[in-house]
Amino acid sequence: MKRFLLFIITSFIFITAHSENKGFSRWSITPEYGYNYFDGDINQNLTNLFPTSFRNITFGGTLEYAMTPIWGLSLDYYFFPLRANTNSPAPISINTDLSTSDFNATINFTRWIFPRTRSKFYVNGSIGVGFARYTFNVRYADGSPVLPSDTYVDQKYNGQIRPILLAQTQQSMKYGLAGSVPVTLSVEYNFSKPLAVGAKIHYRAYTKDNLEGVTNLNWDGVTNDFIAAGTLFLRYKFNANNKPHLRNIVWDVYQPDEGLLLAQKLDKKLDKLKGKVDSIGTKVDSLMPRVARLENLLSNDGPDSDGDGVPDVRDLEPNTPQNTPVDFWGRALKIPANNATTTVVGEDIPAVYFDFDRIDLDDNALVAISKIATKMKADPNLYVEVRGYCDYLGNNPYNNLLSQRRSDRVKAEMVNVWKIPFDHIIANGKGKVIEPRIKYRPNRRCDFFFGKL
Repeated sequence: MKRFLLFIITSFIFITAHSENKGFSRWSITPEYGYNYFDGDINQNLTNLFPTSFRNITFGGTLEYAMTPIWGLSLDYYFFPLRANTNSPAPISINTDLSTSDFNATINFTRWIFPRTRSKFYVNGSIGVGFARYTFNVRYADGSPVLPSDTYVDQKYNGQIRPILLAQTQQSMKYGLAGSVPVTLSVEYNFSKPLAVGAKIHYRAYTKDNLEGVTNLNWDGVTNDFIAAGTLFLRYKFNANNKPHLRNIVWDVYQPDEGLLLAQKLDKKLDKLKGKVDSIGTKVDSLMPRVARLENLLSNDGPDSDGDGVPDVRDLEPNTPQNTPVDFWGRALKIPANNATTTVVGEDIPAVYFDFDRIDLDDNALVAISKIATKMKADPNLYVEVRGYCDYLGNNPYNNLLSQRRSDRVKAEMVNVWKIPFDHIIANGKGKVIEPRIKYRPNRRCDFFFGKL
């Protein structure tokens, strides 16, 4: 008994320490009411489905502390009135009042198997250890008490006179004690944050074989007494309206609570880095206007009044005629008569040509790209605009897309094969060339326009 009480006290000290985590509500209480069966050594009809001790009203309840959404600890108390009749060793009635208290480990099977379920139905179980205190009152069928000295006629032994033998012969026994091992299984429905209703079945084993109070019913080698019960309960979860209760949340919501201590440890390190980050932020703020200006210069987005493919933000000649080749800054370039090459930065650069309705690069195209890449590698400050064209056949939307795909294909070759920086190349599809209005290979090309920032 003393060891059990010490165990209970130690366990609740641990619970109290664990409850310092204020992130969730954890306590709940369940008043219960139902019936019990008594599985003792009384005579029972072999053809009966249930013992004759059924329909004895029982009541009690539990106080539970949830450790996690799955596991918990509980302390329970139940009152079991055990009533039965027997004809052996004499026609007597058994009236035992048993009070039992147990310390249990609880498990939410639903949350264990389906940690992310949001179902309001839970299947719970528990197993524990405890002790019971019981008193008994053995009487004859007419209601008179059975005395320690009373005897009966044993017909099995030729009518011998034998003592009935109460639990402690020749003395009036006031009460008995027994250890208990309860196992329960319950189903409950959570119809609101603080309240749930459910039903529970109990099976409780005791370390005594004389809960009836008559030792003559106890046989060597026979198992100890058991009590089975069924109860209905109402669960109230404390403070569940103000803070999330562990019985109401999914496992993923609970995990951040466990990581809170780690986050607190990291706060100190983050504070040390804050000064450095602030100084870097100041430098970045000073660079943002320059970066914004650079983005505007490199981007092809924005208004283009003369339609030369160079946005007005960097167009130095905003009124060039349509289809006039221009450089990165929108300045008109001198083009040979056959449109085959473009004179840029003081030397001739060949164009890249394509077959009809294709974006594949042939050997001549690869040679031209190699010359352009060599030029850019020689001057890291050089930028290039790859401007794609199509001949006159086909509608405008299709040709706009095809010319962009051709310039993108050339840019990919320069980046992936020749390792030219991605942001040093601007791919710009210009659509169809107006003249001549025929299927004409020189118009299916990409031209290159260079410039420096």
